Amino acid sequence: MPGAKSESGPRPRKALGQHFLRDAGVLADITGALRVPEGGLVVEIGAGTGQLTAALLDAGHEVVALEIEPRLIGYLRNRFRRHPRLRIVEGDARLAEFAELVPAARPFVVVGNLPYFAANPIIRNALENRQKPAELVVMVQREVAREITAPPGQWSLLTISVRVYAHPELLFDVPPEAFDPPPAVWSSVIRLELLPEPALPAAEIPAFFDFVSRVFRNPRKQIHNSLARGVWLPPGGAREALHRAGVDPTRRPETLDLAEWRALQRAAAEVLSLA
Repeated sequence: MPGAKSESGPRPRKALGQHFLRDAGVLADITGALRVPEGGLVVEIGAGTGQLTAALLDAGHEVVALEIEPRLIGYLRNRFRRHPRLRIVEGDARLAEFAELVPAARPFVVVGNLPYFAANPIIRNALENRQKPAELVVMVQREVAREITAPPGQWSLLTISVRVYAHPELLFDVPPEAFDPPPAVWSSVIRLELLPEPALPAAEIPAFFDFVSRVFRNPRKQIHNSLARGVWLPPGGAREALHRAGVDPTRRPETLDLAEWRALQRAAAEVLSLA
């Protein structure tokens, strides 16, 4: 059952798709899920009216709160005026450079109730940032959470784009009534634990994503047809590339793991070089 609602503040703006998390129990659960490294701090994305900010401060964390809306910046600075463990920064989390928010020597984690419309670019920016967090604990739409944390055999392009950088974990679901106003959908909190290094060399990532996205344009088709339609290869090249990669041509793109996608990309390049 949802817990008690925390104190209010400025009203959410429907035009911006705002849904402020008010449920004290959910706020406590998010705070408790954080694994802040020793000597580290917390970067909160989308501080809003400061409900999660207050929970983080009450838990003893040092917090950098990022908020994009000027009216909320003013409210936050008044609510937490002169708090010694809080720095409030106006900015867009889709573009933020963590090196400008966190000292180079400080480990940090990212937390936030992400706007539905901006969740994917915010997560991508965090995963690809020059200065990377140890982990993200973020709330997104439940369907997006299920896609990010999908089990083997059910991967989408989004799943792969996250797994190149991090290990995803579904933590818990959050009902609409935990928010003001309640959204039309459920939400979920996920953890993204960043890998020590990306699953493939940084210089190869753009070409890898381009290759996978081309094949995923036909996700319900067999991988042979998806590859043949998505990537230009000479006649018979798709079947040859799959043979070289050791991938059954009747499988669907959603069933391939990262190692198989890399093998298929290399095999396709080899076939193309011989054309």
